Amino acid sequence: MARKKVVLIIKSNPFSWKAFEALRQAVGLSMGHRLTVIFLKEGVYTLTDWKPEMIGIEPIDKSMEALEMTDAKIVAEEEALRERGIKLKKWPIEVEIKPQEEISEIVKDAEVVLTW
Repeated sequence: MARKKVVLIIKSNPFSWKAFEALRQAVGLSMGHRLTVIFLKEGVYTLTDWKPEMIGIEPIDKSMEALEMTDAKIVAEEEALRERGIKLKKWPIEVEIKPQEEISEIVKDAEVVLTW
């Protein structure tokens, strides 16, 4: 199977199972495709230093480490971060902060787009 440009968008807040499962899916996709994971809107909270285990949710640290090993790209929406006054946690993988305009180009260039 040919490697495709895949974009996985996480726009839901991390306070449920969605962000955790989206990143598990991202790890699997990154092994066979050129993957970009984009955090938009409420999804940017996933990238903060919050404590998911306090509400019974698995932390995403292992998924982020795995994505770093597979050369996936991680992007956070600049406007969402600014609007919410969010400071990102230090991750093992670089998190690129990009404006909506650049994110639109990444999505437009993708062959497959998945949204959570």
